Amino acid sequence: MVRCATVLRSVLIGLSTGGLVLCLLSGSEAGTIVVDVSVEQGPMNHRANGYLVSIEPTEPPTNLIEPLKPTSFRGNAGYVLSNYDRLARVGVTEFQLTLGLVFHHLALQIFDINQIGLDGNYAPWLTHVDRIIDQVLERRLNVLWDIYNEPDLAALPLNDNERLKEGWRLAFGRIKERIPSAKIVGPSVSRYRLLKPFLEWSQSQGVFPDVVAYHEYGDPSGALGYVEDLRNYLSARGLVRPISVNEILGQESWTIAGYTAAVIAAYERANILSAMRACWPDPQDTSRDSVENTCDNPTLDGLLYVDRRSTRPGWHIYKTYADMRGVRVFTMTDSPTLHALAALDGPAGTLRLLVGKYGDSSSEETRVIIRNSRGKVVPVQGEDVHVCAERIPDVGSAPLETPVVTINQLLSVSGSELSFILPELYHSDAYRLAIGPSSLCQGNQ
Repeated sequence: MVRCATVLRSVLIGLSTGGLVLCLLSGSEAGTIVVDVSVEQGPMNHRANGYLVSIEPTEPPTNLIEPLKPTSFRGNAGYVLSNYDRLARVGVTEFQLTLGLVFHHLALQIFDINQIGLDGNYAPWLTHVDRIIDQVLERRLNVLWDIYNEPDLAALPLNDNERLKEGWRLAFGRIKERIPSAKIVGPSVSRYRLLKPFLEWSQSQGVFPDVVAYHEYGDPSGALGYVEDLRNYLSARGLVRPISVNEILGQESWTIAGYTAAVIAAYERANILSAMRACWPDPQDTSRDSVENTCDNPTLDGLLYVDRRSTRPGWHIYKTYADMRGVRVFTMTDSPTLHALAALDGPAGTLRLLVGKYGDSSSEETRVIIRNSRGKVVPVQGEDVHVCAERIPDVGSAPLETPVVTINQLLSVSGSELSFILPELYHSDAYRLAIGPSSLCQGNQ
């Protein structure tokens, strides 16, 4: 049992988001998930269904992208311009176009931000900005302008670099001058803790971003705390801004099934504008320089195996997330390493769950309790409901053809409550569940 003092911070955060961690559940066992179908928390927005580069105009095949229903995409000009039309056709509505990184790549139209303002010369940087603006205007594209990517990793970090600050001010002004309705994203620093000094400077200069963005790879149990802290920070300064965590899932965790599910659940509950999956070196891909980075291959940031065709556990997790329609309903767990997201499709009478567990070596079983389901999932006069539970095992970076069906049967309902055990939910596994009038199992029996 988790001590109340340990989870108090998560509980307080959860009061505003619906992602509660329980201090006590009367009569419950370790690893309990409670879903209250009667408490609706707004529509499923799929805010965490974003991607970073890792796609080409013809690869991977559309039939591996479309089922994930991507909502946002972030990349430098070369990636955005060459993939815009294809991604728009499969549902992407938010494109963040990054102008400057910490290296130069002419073909991909990347400007090395370390070169901005050398010897007092900002003309090459503004020429680059104008060139990208010209292309966007010519094609009438709708993009958000992400001026820098991780400028804290420049030779002299952003908050101490007057040339980078001037480069931001000049780019901000040029974009707004040429496209008055343009939205500026930034500063896209590599950690939340680096964000506020830049925001203070940008507000003082009248060049505050229209969308505040940062990267964060920490434990998902802390994700909502950063978002809440940022909202309070903005409010205290009389500002209201959308928030984008435009890189999530760190190098140590991006292949872990349960962790991936937990991060998605956290950021969907956060009600932010968007969150994009990051890309990292792939331990399975030795085709170039010993280890190839998933940023540089069409694997959807590593959701696909190195053959560009086989799916990994993460692909099935994002597919589960994409299939969750309707309204998000209230969930609670009794552990900060157990996360759940639930969506009720009212017209279909179907409740779907995405569950992720990580860092827990306990052998205790995980119980799911569905409350107040009568008339929403369970027929008013019925006593049984169909439950499909499919385990997405943590096989690391190996391929996974399909989840494993562990429950596919009618279960009895007591009053308006349904309770059952999730079999074999191990250390870092994920689960997808569908509860409704008929079987919705898709995996292997």
